[in-house]
Amino acid sequence: MSAFPLVFGGRSIYGALTGTPIDNEDTLAFSVLENIRPMIETVPLEHAADAYARMMKGEARFRMVLTMNT
Repeated sequence: MSAFPLVFGGRSIYGALTGTPIDNEDTLAFSVLENIRPMIETVPLEHAADAYARMMKGEARFRMVLTMNT
């Protein structure tokens, strides 16, 4: 993309990987309405390095969530 039309033409480029805030709100509202829940794998905080290594190798099947004992 050339900068000339952007600067002198008064044009803009917008982008977002996850959509707008309203898109995110709509998505969350839909998930609540349809009782959609994420698939997660919990790992104790003490094993965070192992969980990170599995994620970087592509071995994490679901979202990795670190847990703490309270």
